Amino acid sequence: MAESPNPAPSPHVLFAGATMVPGWGGGEPVIADLLQRGLEELGVRVTRVGWRRSFRELLALGVLPIDLEPTRVAFYRRLIRKIRPDVVIAWFDYDCSLIFAAGRERVPVISSVHIYWPTCPIGTRYIEGVGPCDSPEFTKCLRHMAHAEISPNLALPLDGLPAPLGGILYSKIKNRPSVLGRADAIVVVSDFMGQVMTRAGYRQVHVIHNGVDPTLFSPTREPSSEKVVLYPVARSRQERKGYSHFVGLAQAIKARFADTRFQVLNDPGDELIDGTPFLSRAGLARLFGSVYLTVIPGLWEEPFGLVALEAMSCGRPVVAYDAGGLSEVIEQGVSGVLVPRGDLKALIDAVSDLLEDPVQANRMGAAARLRAETRFPYQIMAHKYLDLVRRVMMEHPAQNQGETTV
Repeated sequence: MAESPNPAPSPHVLFAGATMVPGWGGGEPVIADLLQRGLEELGVRVTRVGWRRSFRELLALGVLPIDLEPTRVAFYRRLIRKIRPDVVIAWFDYDCSLIFAAGRERVPVISSVHIYWPTCPIGTRYIEGVGPCDSPEFTKCLRHMAHAEISPNLALPLDGLPAPLGGILYSKIKNRPSVLGRADAIVVVSDFMGQVMTRAGYRQVHVIHNGVDPTLFSPTREPSSEKVVLYPVARSRQERKGYSHFVGLAQAIKARFADTRFQVLNDPGDELIDGTPFLSRAGLARLFGSVYLTVIPGLWEEPFGLVALEAMSCGRPVVAYDAGGLSEVIEQGVSGVLVPRGDLKALIDAVSDLLEDPVQANRMGAAARLRAETRFPYQIMAHKYLDLVRRVMMEHPAQNQGETTV
């Protein structure tokens, strides 16, 4: 097929955010790395800027009633003027400073939202000891924030947020749509998250699923002869991540399958569950490929489920609670098993069935690998982002008025 005589020019993208630094715990910098690689493979020029916010900036974000940090807005405006991008991608930045700055500089901006910070003051939509929460209310949120665990990523010397600070964060949820809504597009990572954002009043919402590197996360030639059940969740002792249910699972399974081992990531473990030190990405891929199956017993509504996808890409079945976006990653009964959220007995039964039937477990693992490498390779994610970049460039008001945005 002949090439187009006038191919679309490759855009220059400013890719910036506080969660893409290497030391940030969680999947955000992992997906940022894959997206940058995919865009560059498509010929896009990417300028990436990531950092950790200073304590002063965090304090300003906490005490200012607006969802902007003035010095960060000024920094972004200077950066945009210096590098002159065609489009800005605001990567999971926990505030709207970059979106506001791009608007002032008349540059199209895409905001990438991976969790609940636009719709929940604490970003989890989960209350410890209570369960999922989908209706923010002032008094309820204040109580929650006063007792909620502060993310280790923020490095704040607080066990919880005092009421005055919690009140300010709650107010930001109410006024955030007026600023975040200025983005030309908001990307979410699942249809489930799209529904959450739409119900909260956001428009211009686009679903682009996260991707995986199927070359790195690939089946090992010699999987372990032991039956190892892996709990692959960082900061795993959080209630919403379901560690207590994994412990209950291990106790029940050990009584029936004494030779089965249970393992947890980034945790010292104990007499029941083997610990694992921090692993590189390559080390994590090798571990995923060597275990018998992976269990994700999250009690919250998982926005996407990156670890499920990585385990699947390594050819291992996943057993998980059916919550949030996980049903978009795991094909029920084909590439894994989904059971009702919080139903520990159903979780135990599903894991027991696969332990008793290695043929079925291997069949599911093969189907999981096929689904990961055909439906979720990072190249598909990058193509969809590039299509959206070109769309917002074309539709941006400055373009329609015959002005340059760079």
